Amino acid sequence: MTMLRNALFSIIRQEERQLEDQIEAEQKRSAPDVARLSALRQEARSLRRELEMCADR
Repeated sequence: MTMLRNALFSIIRQEERQLEDQIEAEQKRSAPDVARLSALRQEARSLRRELEMCADR
């Protein structure tokens, strides 16, 4: 079970990093899409919460 949890944790961390990269790229655009940024940030927060829950177990 521990291996499965570690794998899930790694996948979620990777997804969070990808979202952070997308957020950074969007912010660097000459005219960032505010709605897209908001959605990406919300998704990143959700993944952080999942990571915290996994870490607590």
